Amino acid sequence: MSRSLRTLIADARFPHPRYVEAVRAAAGLITFSGPGSVVAMVGPPRAGKSTAGRAAAREVYPDAAPGKAPYVVVDCSRTDAGYMSMRYLTLDLLSQLGHPFYADHDQPLRLNLTETNARLQLRRAIEYRQTSLIIIDEAHHLLRVKVRSGREAALESLKCLGNETGALIFLIGGYELLKDCFCSAHMNGRLCILHFPRYGVGQADAACFDRILASYDVLLPWAKGHSLLEMRDLIYQGSLGSCGLVSNWVLQALARMSSTRSPQLRMEHFKSTRYQQQIDEIEADIQYGESALVPIEKDPARAPLFVSSTHAARAKSTRRPGRRTPVRDPVGDDQ
Repeated sequence: MSRSLRTLIADARFPHPRYVEAVRAAAGLITFSGPGSVVAMVGPPRAGKSTAGRAAAREVYPDAAPGKAPYVVVDCSRTDAGYMSMRYLTLDLLSQLGHPFYADHDQPLRLNLTETNARLQLRRAIEYRQTSLIIIDEAHHLLRVKVRSGREAALESLKCLGNETGALIFLIGGYELLKDCFCSAHMNGRLCILHFPRYGVGQADAACFDRILASYDVLLPWAKGHSLLEMRDLIYQGSLGSCGLVSNWVLQALARMSSTRSPQLRMEHFKSTRYQQQIDEIEADIQYGESALVPIEKDPARAPLFVSSTHAARAKSTRRPGRRTPVRDPVGDDQ
């Protein structure tokens, strides 16, 4: 496989409805959410969430004044022996904001700084840079902590950072993020969920998915009679309707084609690079996310929580003028 073909596939960008909708929705929430709000964009693996979040930020903040940073993006990395560390996340935010003392990862001051002092420096940097948007990518790594109670603490810490600075906290991650986002009433009071879904099996979604496959087909060195569209059911089963998983699978198939010295791409190259256990794990994650994101609906069987004053006035019994309803003494002995 030539490097140019690999670059062509890896860099291919096909605007599609799910992506366009996610960018528009994210830009709208960035624009209209109040100071200190929290937005969580969730979706299946490799759906394009990170790209969409960054595109929305650029759309809302196309230009920045010299020395200002209206938004900042940082990956939530697991830097503490495989666990997430809020201290390192804070230091990375300081670095991305261009703080002169913390841009150098080997700076002794950076290495010796306590989490409390780093947080104070971060608040000052956000105020100085006039940062209104903090994007935390791979935010599901916030749940990778040494003790379970640290999950809620990490989310609450970011919520408090937004509250202290007025910045919008924008979390981007997998459906796993929902498991702890939904566990705090205080977090949900500030939280807005933005769902970046996969393509389903309905007619409209299937047509969009086919157009994506056709866009890849024209770039690939297919053997006669082979194409993504010809094996669309297999491709959907192995990608579960996620465009990024299609791209990743195409690159793996091309790598197999190259390793076997085949001159052209065939279905066998795809079948030999995807395993059922992989799909089962991804599907379980998607099923959890889709089942958790059930929109609120009015239940006709549920009694109204309150009655308006107008409705209450109408509900009063009407009596003829001059008549009264007597109140009788209770039955029993005289007092």
